[in-house]
Amino acid sequence: MNLHALHRRRLDKKVSEYGLESLEPHEQLEYLLYAVIPMGDTNELAHRILDRFKTISGAINASMDELMTIEGVGRSTARFLTSLPALLGIVERSILIDKPLKLDGYEKLANFVKTFFYGKLTESVYMLSMNSSFRLLSISRISEGVQGETAIYFPKIVRQALNDKASTVVIVHNHPCGLVNPSIADMELTERLKKCFEMIDIALFDSLIVSGNDVYSMTLGTTIGKNGKVETKRRNKNGF
Repeated sequence: MNLHALHRRRLDKKVSEYGLESLEPHEQLEYLLYAVIPMGDTNELAHRILDRFKTISGAINASMDELMTIEGVGRSTARFLTSLPALLGIVERSILIDKPLKLDGYEKLANFVKTFFYGKLTESVYMLSMNSSFRLLSISRISEGVQGETAIYFPKIVRQALNDKASTVVIVHNHPCGLVNPSIADMELTERLKKCFEMIDIALFDSLIVSGNDVYSMTLGTTIGKNGKVETKRRNKNGF
């Protein structure tokens, strides 16, 4: 058995006995890389990645092109690392879901929508279709743009909401490289969406903007604060 295999065995034993959190950051990344690099030395590669991106979070939120500039990082490794933020979002949403999920307060809503944008470097738009009791019926990705911009096709959104038999919808998009506050274009888009949905008797409950851990409500005109609390007096007993 070579030195690399022995080292992997020691890490496996340590994780089995004490958990992944017991490892140093470079060892944690090294251990994650075992999934995509089944043989060989991942220790030096983990050090090179962290030398460049400083933290595991920095590494998995980098672009594939950035990762592939590092010696030893091929397309498969870069794809694996960049998929981890989306996986974290999927796991977090699965924990939040109470089958069917009821998004009947801004705390639940804010915590839920943030999970769609972990590691997102481009602007994306999602629609949440809900019934009249705010039970989630469907999640649709409406658009995926380049950094800082995206396109909305109104007939697609309307058709999807009708297919979902939605009573109310929430539109959410992210600002990957900016502040959470809405732009003039965001405000104009929200008004156009509201009129479109009114024509088919579906309520646009809110249009939300996500930037990092911040969520802005276009309906309330304010940022949803820590732990999803609404930083405004304009709310009812459910936080709506």
